[in-house]
Amino acid sequence: MTRYAFDDFCLDVAARALSRGGAPVALTPRVFDTLLHLLERSGELVDKDELMQAVWPSRVVEENNLNQAISALRRALGETRGEHRYILTVPGRGYRFVAEVRVASAADPLSATKPLRTLAVLPFRLLQPAQDEALQTGMADTLITRLSGLGELVVRPLSAVCRFSGQQHDPLEIGRRLGVDAVLDGTIQQAAAQVRVSMRLLNVAEGWQQWAEIFDAQTDDLFALQDAVAEKAAAALALRLTYDQRIRLTRRDTENPEAWRRYALARFFVEQRSPSALKRAVDSFRQALALDPGYALAHAELSDVYTIQGVMGARPPHEVGPPAREAALHALAIDEHLPVAHYALGHALVQYDRDWAGAELAYRRALELDPNCTSAHHRYAILLMTSGRPDEAFAQIRRARELDPTSLPIDATEGFLYYWDRQYVRAIAHLRGTLEREPHFWMAHYWLAQVLGSHGEHAAAATSAQRANELVGNDGASWLIAWTHAVAGRRDEALAQRDALLERSRHHYVPPYDIAQVHAELDDAEQVFAWLERAEQGRSRHLDTLGVDPIIDAYRADPRMADMYARVGIASVAQSPAPRG
Repeated sequence: MTRYAFDDFCLDVAARALSRGGAPVALTPRVFDTLLHLLERSGELVDKDELMQAVWPSRVVEENNLNQAISALRRALGETRGEHRYILTVPGRGYRFVAEVRVASAADPLSATKPLRTLAVLPFRLLQPAQDEALQTGMADTLITRLSGLGELVVRPLSAVCRFSGQQHDPLEIGRRLGVDAVLDGTIQQAAAQVRVSMRLLNVAEGWQQWAEIFDAQTDDLFALQDAVAEKAAAALALRLTYDQRIRLTRRDTENPEAWRRYALARFFVEQRSPSALKRAVDSFRQALALDPGYALAHAELSDVYTIQGVMGARPPHEVGPPAREAALHALAIDEHLPVAHYALGHALVQYDRDWAGAELAYRRALELDPNCTSAHHRYAILLMTSGRPDEAFAQIRRARELDPTSLPIDATEGFLYYWDRQYVRAIAHLRGTLEREPHFWMAHYWLAQVLGSHGEHAAAATSAQRANELVGNDGASWLIAWTHAVAGRRDEALAQRDALLERSRHHYVPPYDIAQVHAELDDAEQVFAWLERAEQGRSRHLDTLGVDPIIDAYRADPRMADMYARVGIASVAQSPAPRG
């Protein structure tokens, strides 16, 4: 006899029993028959008269009997009023069972299993090396975007999986490294005008293949292929989706295939995180938007890249701040329900507009739309710390780490939050732990140099500063070399490095706040405030950290600092906590 499985429910026709995760669910005979008929016609509109005749054969009943049976069934399935996770009411017509249903015979081992909670979508492997490399991350990114925020599933972001791009790998081992329940692994093969995608879902804990399927499409119809893959993957994952979520699953952000390709290429460059790659990402996003000005996701991601360029010191704030804000607002005008547009706006408001309240609202809205949005938790943690709310900041960064436990930037951020909280010993241990995982991660060296210098470990600080500058490229951390000389009492070397910075600033952008920090360790208050003035007028990077930066502590009692706090908008934040070890 037949069995029907949906989410973690299983209906056994022969036993006339419904179970959920192996536990029985009580149904009256009429309610059971109502569910059975809807499952037999899954996805189809079932007319009320047809349903009443199937459930009450040879009897004349009122429509109210059917309404009561449907209400009881919804309660048994845990469906709340207006949710439509399983049963959609078509006013005046009847009902449609909208959840994905799997059918098996009694001999089939298929059964409803507990839904998988965490997933990694690996970059697709290209079976022909000459194929477009951006396609492998683009297809994965599309699936990640569509599956994120659906039901209770946590999907690792693209940043967590992109390092496996182009590798021959054991997907189960990668799944264990990423700490997920399941891995979606796929290949792409193109021949002339045809494209074939082979997908499989692997259960990491059990070590077995839970689902596999092959999809064929024309190369100019990738969107239909993406729709099919997303729907089948969601069904294989047994996601408990509302009707609206099922519609969202196949929503397309653009209908222009070439715009999507340009977007995918841009995302490929973004994950490389170098100044040159970010510049190419901006160019590719702009090309995508020229092809489709209504591409909200491209506007949002372009906004974030502009802000990242400013944070890295790769471009002056006046070049990237206004277009970052404009792009985020443009994205929201097109689609207010896009989490990335909200957190991109929040990032822009912090870094350029110094609108702390507006930024917090943006981050909170992103998390309302997607509670598992890793980037929103990450950026919100930094805002909370610079706003003088360390307990909330640590709660947010730890949640970000739970969502993406392998992220090096999130790990390093937790380290510098300890630094800003004056927990120097803990910060050092944490950042050294990050470097044990990846010795060449510039961000960990960058912050470790500052903590070590502030903690009196001058030789080690100088080594980390030099390494950070080598790794970031373009002398992006050369100010840190000058600062480590100054904090160690090597004044002549610090001044020489400072002069080199000033010479470089004649031809390249150098953030004024960086130079202010060098003068802070040279005990030159006049120059500290002169450069802070330039930083404030030029909206320099890291000015948002003024209230928590330990390098500035010696100048907090200066009356000029109160004025600077007020102008930056952090008057209530600036404190000078004693080091806590």
